[in-house]
Amino acid sequence: MAKTKRSAKFDTSTARKKLARGKVHQEPLKDGQYLCYRKPESGAAGSWSARWRYEGQILQTKLGAADDHHASDGETILSYKEAQDKAKKWFQERTEQALEGEGITIQKGPYTVAQAVADYLREMKNKGRKSIATSESYAKTHIIPALGEIPLAKLNKRKLEDWLSSVAAKPRMKTGFGMSEVSETWAKKPTEDQLRARKNTANRILSILKAALNLALRNTKVSSHRAWIHVAPFESVVKSRVRFLSQEEAQRLVNACPPDFKSLVQGALLTGARYSELARLQVRDYNATAGTILIAESKSGKSRQIVLTDEGRSLLDGLCAGKVADAAVFQRDTWKRTLRKDLGSSWGHSDAATFMEVSCKAAKVGSVRFHELRHTYASMLVNAGCPLVYVAAQLGHADTRMVEKHYGHLAPNALADAVRKLMPDLGLVKRPKVAGLKIKTGGAS
Repeated sequence: MAKTKRSAKFDTSTARKKLARGKVHQEPLKDGQYLCYRKPESGAAGSWSARWRYEGQILQTKLGAADDHHASDGETILSYKEAQDKAKKWFQERTEQALEGEGITIQKGPYTVAQAVADYLREMKNKGRKSIATSESYAKTHIIPALGEIPLAKLNKRKLEDWLSSVAAKPRMKTGFGMSEVSETWAKKPTEDQLRARKNTANRILSILKAALNLALRNTKVSSHRAWIHVAPFESVVKSRVRFLSQEEAQRLVNACPPDFKSLVQGALLTGARYSELARLQVRDYNATAGTILIAESKSGKSRQIVLTDEGRSLLDGLCAGKVADAAVFQRDTWKRTLRKDLGSSWGHSDAATFMEVSCKAAKVGSVRFHELRHTYASMLVNAGCPLVYVAAQLGHADTRMVEKHYGHLAPNALADAVRKLMPDLGLVKRPKVAGLKIKTGGAS
């Protein structure tokens, strides 16, 4: 129980004798919460009660008689300290009942990492953050199993650094419907890029954990951030080597794909859309007149229109012909599902991974992830001289920063060609009447 609050008028029976008879006297314990003492007119022993002004209501309860004439027994006759402790217990119970009635879980016992992460994910959901699915997956896989039961008060820098190293050392798993295995290349010997990628992933998971712990600090669930403030992420791991297919490689890959997957790969190469965006695309989203497709829901949560080339329009014309408006544009029929039958003929999460692996081997283009088809689309636009702001709009980025980061090195030649072609001659400088020297090669005559 919390420390007893001293009171000059309530502390002893002698002090209470000085109080006016026939009145209720009160001592504030906390905002809106009072310990009350009623002194009767007759001079008999007074009585204790608790009063709480809560959301416009006055809640109160009897606690017991005061030890004015008889010694306290801790049950029916209470000293000032015992009355105060009993009042605080009642306030706590009523608080828990009120919060639980609103669907809020009351914290009992030490506040753990698992509870901190749960509170953080709940706040993300309430704020409508689009990355919550990824954060939940990382938390479930990497944070909760290793750290979940540890109270925040017992966290320290060493524990977190050891955990971060263990996350970076774990191989990436190939997952799918009923499948979970280590990738073949990691099982043999992880490459430098794979090790860098795992450290990069570990850094992202660390940022989720730190965000959860910082929220706990703001909510006064922990007194200090010294356990995690100096836990540093891995350095020099964010630079990604973005893979682009050449036009000839793209053609070989398309030719090596089974029919339904071939359409999906063509769609990625001709629109730059993400796998999930293509999987959700419906016939109604294609505007054949304008030559555009609507991405109704993107990673950022915003919609966008993608302008199609003539080749892209031809692909969509063929795929949408004869289908109803709410039908999926890209459908699969290569194999029947044994799980997730609710997806029907639609492409589900991670369905493309195995097809990409098999098709890349057949096309002899090396290991390419489906997302790198989006990179290929963007790189071809940049190399063709398309302004970066237009490339960003096609990809659904709010500005050109991501485009510059991944494709900026491709732009200098395209930029130079565009400037020299489009900038008019202002007539400000006279061309010098000097011919360049011609260096004569060959031996002496």
